[in-house]
Amino acid sequence: MQAIESASLVKVYDGKEKVEALKGVNLSINKGELFTLLGPNGAGKTTFLRIISTQLLPTKGEANVFGYDVLKRAEEVRKHIAVVPQDVQTYNNFTPWEYCYYFSLLRGMPKPKVKEVSEKALRAVELWDLRNRTCAVLSGGEKKRAVIASALASNADVLMLDEPTSGLDAVARRKVWTVLTEMVENGTTILLTTHIMEEAEMISDRLAIVNKGEVIAQGTVEEVKGLTKEKFRVVVEGNSNHSNLLNNNNNRMVKFGGKQIIYVENEDDALEIVRGALKKGIRAEASRVTLEDVFVKLVGGEEA
Repeated sequence: MQAIESASLVKVYDGKEKVEALKGVNLSINKGELFTLLGPNGAGKTTFLRIISTQLLPTKGEANVFGYDVLKRAEEVRKHIAVVPQDVQTYNNFTPWEYCYYFSLLRGMPKPKVKEVSEKALRAVELWDLRNRTCAVLSGGEKKRAVIASALASNADVLMLDEPTSGLDAVARRKVWTVLTEMVENGTTILLTTHIMEEAEMISDRLAIVNKGEVIAQGTVEEVKGLTKEKFRVVVEGNSNHSNLLNNNNNRMVKFGGKQIIYVENEDDALEIVRGALKKGIRAEASRVTLEDVFVKLVGGEEA
C-alpha cells in the first residue's frame, strides 16, 4: 500500500476568472520516503498538500492516504497525518513545550509518552533550552521551529510540511534536515514543498516538479537531473558576450546575474571551455549540472 496516492486530481478556484490550480495530477508516494514537491509560485504545490491533508476539497479526481479516501474517510486520514502550513502563525502565549505537549495530548497520546516525545522533538530542533519561553519573545525562526517540533512530537505516520525551513538560517535548516531524514529512516513518510533547491537535492528520496498545475517531471534527484542532455556546466565571470568560447553548436549559454553559464553534454567539452577562458584571462569554473539548473530549464525560467 502506498502512503499517498492521487489520481487525476483537479482543483479549480472560482472567482472573477477561473484558475485551474491542479490539472489531473497523478502522484504515488511510498511509505517511509521523503517526497518533495518543487515548483514556481502558483504551481499548485500548496493546493495539492491541502487536499491531501483534508483541508481543501478537490474539484475532480481522487486522493488517498494509506488507502483512506480524503473525502469519504477524512477523519481516518487525520489520525495518520500532521501538518505544518506554509504561513503558520503561533499563539503568543504558548511556549514551545506547550505546543508539543498539548498538541500531542489532543491526538490521544498517553501523558508519559507525550513528555518523552515532546522533549525529544524540542531537543531535535534545539529549542529545549527555550521550551518555557512564550512565543511572543521568540524570533521568527524559533517560532517556526516550535511548530515543526509539535509536528515531530505527534508521531504521525505522515508529515506534510509546506516550506518548513523558509525563514530559517543555514544552521537551523540543516538541523531540521537531519531530523527529517532520521524520521524517514525510522519509517515516517514525509511530503514537503520547498523553493530551496539545495534542500530538495540533499534530502529527497524522490521528487516531482509541478508547473502550472501539472507534474512535468518526477523521480529520484539523479533521474530528474538526467532529463536534460547537458550534464556539465561552466560558469564564466563577466557580462561580456563569451559566445566565442563555445566549442560546439549544441552547447547552450544563459545569463546569470553578472555571470554566464555554458551548458555542455560532456566533461571534455567543459574542460576545453575552461582552458579557453583561462587563456583569455577570464575566470571560469566547471561542475556537474545541479537540480536548480534542470528545474529552471524545465519550467522555462532561463534568460537567454
